Amino acid sequence: MSLWVVATGTEVGKTVISALLMARYGGDGRVTYWKPVASGARDERDSETVAELCPGAKILPESYLFDQPLSPHLAARLEGRSVDPNRLVADHAAHRMSLSDASSTGVSLANTSMVIEGVGGVLVPLRDGGPLLIDLLVDIPAPCLVVAHSTLGTINHTLLTLEALRQRHLPLAGVVLNGPPNAENRKAIESFGAVEVIDEVDLLEPLDANTLRQAAQRFDRAARLAPLLGIRENR
Repeated sequence: MSLWVVATGTEVGKTVISALLMARYGGDGRVTYWKPVASGARDERDSETVAELCPGAKILPESYLFDQPLSPHLAARLEGRSVDPNRLVADHAAHRMSLSDASSTGVSLANTSMVIEGVGGVLVPLRDGGPLLIDLLVDIPAPCLVVAHSTLGTINHTLLTLEALRQRHLPLAGVVLNGPPNAENRKAIESFGAVEVIDEVDLLEPLDANTLRQAAQRFDRAARLAPLLGIRENR
């Protein structure tokens, strides 16, 4: 089983929410983190951030890692490279197969899930001429958890993202609002977007393993995301 963590745009908080999911549900090794395409590695590598925030988490290597903090299609072009969507699909299948092998915890494919973090917003181009990230979501189908800012402008951005996902018949896991709690924005997104806001995550200061672990204890209290990750019990 897999769960996509996507967002309304860049710098919205996908990596922090992915880390929260890993801390909340991946402590026993049954959840693995993967970011297929990442840019901006010159300044910060998201997979390393998740590893620092969640010591001991199972992290898979990126299929494509680019230095510049740009859209993947441009970051790749500047390095004389190109993202091959077929490779991403094949890598996902290979990772799923490798998870079926006996691990240190003895977990098998049937009980192992993946948190897959997207890059940028859902309509970001992966390469010149396409595809877009949303096309990859179609090729690697899994419920989509949308991360959005809680602040001004989020209603429009979130509703547009939900509409794009629904136009491609992609399943929605819900929305997580990242930032200071805003009851009116939450109400509007749930009402106009016909979607559940799973949780609101306030800024974690400082952002480190300790504050993340504490936040994970409060995250998704009703365990609505647990079944999507193959977790039956409330952790």
